Amino acid sequence: MFAAVLSAWVALRQAKMAQRVADLERAERAEAVLKRYREPLAAAAFDLQSRLYNILRMEFFEKFGGGERSDEALASTLFRLAQYFGWSEILRRDIQFLSFPEDEDTKNVADLQSEIADRFLTDDYGHALMFWKDEQRALGELMIVEEHGTVLCMGYARFRNDRDGAFGPWLTRLRREFPETGAQERLREVQHLLCKLVETLDSRKLRYRQDLSRA
Repeated sequence: MFAAVLSAWVALRQAKMAQRVADLERAERAEAVLKRYREPLAAAAFDLQSRLYNILRMEFFEKFGGGERSDEALASTLFRLAQYFGWSEILRRDIQFLSFPEDEDTKNVADLQSEIADRFLTDDYGHALMFWKDEQRALGELMIVEEHGTVLCMGYARFRNDRDGAFGPWLTRLRREFPETGAQERLREVQHLLCKLVETLDSRKLRYRQDLSRA
């Protein structure tokens, strides 16, 4: 009887130890994935929040949306939006099967990305610039390319070559919906969250020290 109880206790201890080791390994892999994509995701988030700030506070489209630079102004804005969704999708693919409850830094990034996605998909601001999760992923997937065995987002030159093709419908939608009041409110909330995401990714303030402005 005692031997059976002892055997069961040992087995339980071994199972718990194995689970702790597995959890630690998953957390370490999740942290490694975030480390690999920290810089490109931070850069994409920074570029998008910067453009949103210029739109909301610096009259970007009023200055460039009606003249010879209007197509470039809209296309570059779509590029920054798609680039953020692209890096988010790349990170999601690598990290989706990992559990990281013990890693606070990784969890904070995931939580902020989820909040940003929620601001885009909610209808609280109306339907202007409302992107459901499937649409966010679809736009991000269009940006993903592979170069020399490395998965990354395409650059602006390549994007411009296809902006009237696969990206054409998205450009039409942005041109139509950007002026709506609900779109402005949505983007203001997104811009604030993007600033928080950049601050989390660059917690040591090595690159984005005084460059973040909230609309």
